[in-house]
Amino acid sequence: MARLITLILIIIAAVSSLTMYKWQDFGYLTAGIKDHAFETTLLSAGGMLLLSIFALLLIFKLSRSLYKLVTYFGTNRKTRLLEQARSALSNGLIDLAEGRFAESEKLLLKHAKHSDNLLLTYLSAARAAQQQGEHERRDDYLRKAHEATPTAEIAIGLTKAELQLAHDQYEQALANLTHLYQLSPRHAYVLKLLLKTYRKLSDWKNIQALLIEAKQQKLLSQEKLHKLELDTWHGLLSDQSHCKDIKTLTPIWNELPSNLKSDTGLVEYYAHLLLDLNAVKQAEQVLRNFLESNWSESAIKLYAELDVIIDNQQLEQVESWLHEHQHNAYLLLALGKRCQSKKLWGKARSHLEASLAINAMPETYLKLAQLLEQHMDEPRQAQVYYQQGLECLVGNKYHDIETETDQHNNEKPVLQIVQSEAT
Repeated sequence: MARLITLILIIIAAVSSLTMYKWQDFGYLTAGIKDHAFETTLLSAGGMLLLSIFALLLIFKLSRSLYKLVTYFGTNRKTRLLEQARSALSNGLIDLAEGRFAESEKLLLKHAKHSDNLLLTYLSAARAAQQQGEHERRDDYLRKAHEATPTAEIAIGLTKAELQLAHDQYEQALANLTHLYQLSPRHAYVLKLLLKTYRKLSDWKNIQALLIEAKQQKLLSQEKLHKLELDTWHGLLSDQSHCKDIKTLTPIWNELPSNLKSDTGLVEYYAHLLLDLNAVKQAEQVLRNFLESNWSESAIKLYAELDVIIDNQQLEQVESWLHEHQHNAYLLLALGKRCQSKKLWGKARSHLEASLAINAMPETYLKLAQLLEQHMDEPRQAQVYYQQGLECLVGNKYHDIETETDQHNNEKPVLQIVQSEAT
């Protein structure tokens, strides 16, 4: 467009000049401002106008060329700085992965202001500072990452929580993760780290509140989830046991999911807690209900240790286990003790002797000797059982001592050479 206007002006000026030259009439132009006047020929005025136009066009061209030149060199410099920043980020990440944390931090920050990925730069610098134990610098980098990318609050918060957990800063991690959970209650990784933090703090009540959501989101494998559930209820029972009041312990057990009541370890732990509170009858009921459908050798051993009175229906229930476990010495011992508590002397003797025939245990000898001496008027036979029980007890202890001695003797002696001083 500018070229067209220029061409038209040149044509007009040329035609006018030729016409004036042909007619020898160059025109006359007068211009005045207040007391000042300017006079010249029309041809001269036209020439000056054309020169002015050409001068303006030249200035415009030069300005445009200068702008392009400055832009060119400015863009190249920006590109070079950006490439340097990317190279520093890449090398810094390599140093971080290879454990050169001080070098990594220095490289990451060297060209940070020119980086096009400030979030990654500062998050990586925070990890490098963390590995050097520089928690204040770590938090400063995380703050700068948030300033650079405010929309990445969840990512920055999770990084901060990971670093805090890695250095056992559980209270700080909990405060951070609680805030993130409020921002995004359905965020799977936030929930996972929150569960981990609660577990480190043994905060079983809060874990219990999150278990349902953890199941719904399938955060953990079935095996890990089951383990977490067991640990949670184990912890809840343990917390309540400190109150030394069975009224606070029983409701926790009643809330326990039915599938967990078939776990041997949890059942036995609860039974031990009841025994610590002298709630023997409750412990017996829990173990009996468990053994009815979940046979366990360790559970029947614990059940056999109990001295408790049960009713006839419950005794029949325990006796029914003999159909499948008639050669279990601990079951027979338990039945002998239950029958003895109900003054069924003959049945008690039969069960205890059957237990001895399978596995001679000091407690069985003792119970049988007491039965014969106190209720069946057989003091001589009772003395025999007392003696055999004592020998069994001493023999077991002697065997343990002998085993320890053999292990000690099997250790290779250390040969020491002592050189006497020259006289």
